[in-house]
Amino acid sequence: MENLTNQVLELKDGKKYFVLRQAAYKGTTYYFGAEVANSGEDFTNQFIFLERVEKDGKFMVKEVTDPDVLALLAKNIKLD
Repeated sequence: MENLTNQVLELKDGKKYFVLRQAAYKGTTYYFGAEVANSGEDFTNQFIFLERVEKDGKFMVKEVTDPDVLALLAKNIKLD
């Protein structure tokens, strides 16, 4: 698993997130990210959990929406 902490990931809708933490659970990689402002230099106050999805040898990320997975991630991914 490639460590993408401190990298910027972009969703299909164009929103960009700076990866603060990365974790694996049951074979799936998750990221906790802070939204990057339009200027590209600052962060907004929006945070998100993202899930890595492999497709056709490439990967993309999507927002985690399952409440059970969100609760588990929120409980176990800590910021120091």
